[in-house]
Amino acid sequence: MALGLALVCLQQEQSLVRLLRVLTVAGSFIVAALLTQVDSEDRDHLLLPAVSLIAGIGVVFLWRLNPEFASRQIIWMLMGSALMILVYYLVDDVRDLGRYKYTAGIGAVLLMVATMIWGQEKGGARLWLNIADIVSFQPGELAKILMCLFLAGYVADKGDLIRSQSRDSDLLASAALRHMGPLLLVVAFSLAVFVLLRDLGAAMLFFGLFVAVSYLASGRKRYAVVMLVLFAAGTVAAYYSFPHVSRRMQAWLIPDADPYGTGHQILQVLFGLAAGGIGGVGFGKGFPDSLPAAETDAILAVIAEEVGLLGAVGLMLLFLFVAYRTFAIAWQSKDRFGALLAANLGIVFALQTLVIAGGLLRLIPLTGITLPFVSYGGSSVVVNFIALGLVLTVSRDCRPAIGRRAVPRATDNDARERLPERFVAGNGAAPSR
Repeated sequence: MALGLALVCLQQEQSLVRLLRVLTVAGSFIVAALLTQVDSEDRDHLLLPAVSLIAGIGVVFLWRLNPEFASRQIIWMLMGSALMILVYYLVDDVRDLGRYKYTAGIGAVLLMVATMIWGQEKGGARLWLNIADIVSFQPGELAKILMCLFLAGYVADKGDLIRSQSRDSDLLASAALRHMGPLLLVVAFSLAVFVLLRDLGAAMLFFGLFVAVSYLASGRKRYAVVMLVLFAAGTVAAYYSFPHVSRRMQAWLIPDADPYGTGHQILQVLFGLAAGGIGGVGFGKGFPDSLPAAETDAILAVIAEEVGLLGAVGLMLLFLFVAYRTFAIAWQSKDRFGALLAANLGIVFALQTLVIAGGLLRLIPLTGITLPFVSYGGSSVVVNFIALGLVLTVSRDCRPAIGRRAVPRATDNDARERLPERFVAGNGAAPSR
């Protein structure tokens, strides 16, 4: 990180003294690691360093794009680190959050409804809420965490019933559909987000999360197939019913049909990726000024142009490692709610990364979501740190007891069980205090 910032300062002819201000990000991560270590040694020790490296790379490239953006990002990262520590300390036992699953689900829906009614449109999507023209934030970012809490709590509570009743060979007559109803309804919710907020990225994230959770809950691929069919049918209907949906799809399928309009961004992305090649054009030698939303939607394209395929793949491997550690924490959890919560947050993190990468490679439509811990944006950065704090609390409270804070519940899970069975099996009783 220090080397990258030094290169930025030299390329922009700035004083190297400015490095000190940016290195406060590294200091905040070191303080966070020390504070979590004081509370309990029984937590994951690899997740935080990997995230700090990703965040450092993000600051370097934001500084290269716009020093003012980088300065704001540093402030948001400091705020996020502080909130991460607060979550880690204020949540005495992460399993207690399962009692508030319906509150979390209702809160997520209310946030999205408020955005639909009072949201401000930017970049063609209605994503922002302004409070007294002073604070502007994206409620959808917080709604993702609340939805993860709801789904984890609901499946932990109803998972045994869903699994026991989903063995019925008749899909439509299966009694499990009664318990799968809330999960099916949220597919319609994700379509509503897509159509009313014009936010394809959030719709994909919610839908992918729901499909994964339905499989973890039932262990049956047929429910995931039903959701895919419903989502596909809704997407086709939206394409023919809403002009902004059809424009987004046409920009994806035929970007050169309107090279100076809807297809301009994706074409510039593809030109940048082609220019970068294997090794990149060199740090600070790219042309991000011609790329719309370079600091948010397309920052990965900026990275790929200047440090090439090798640098972009290296960053993707860091994201893969963070996702792997999150799923490993879920797998090692001795409590079903903790396992599902970590898995849900890991799914959202992985999907968000894949949606960005797939959009830039034109595998899927380009969306307006951010690359976690890298893209410019206060709402995304702060909420991702809160999610990181929750994952760390799961690793502290739900893994096999090593330190004083771990209080695992009794469970009959076996490591040889299939993944969905492991996630929904176990004792759901509250721990004794």
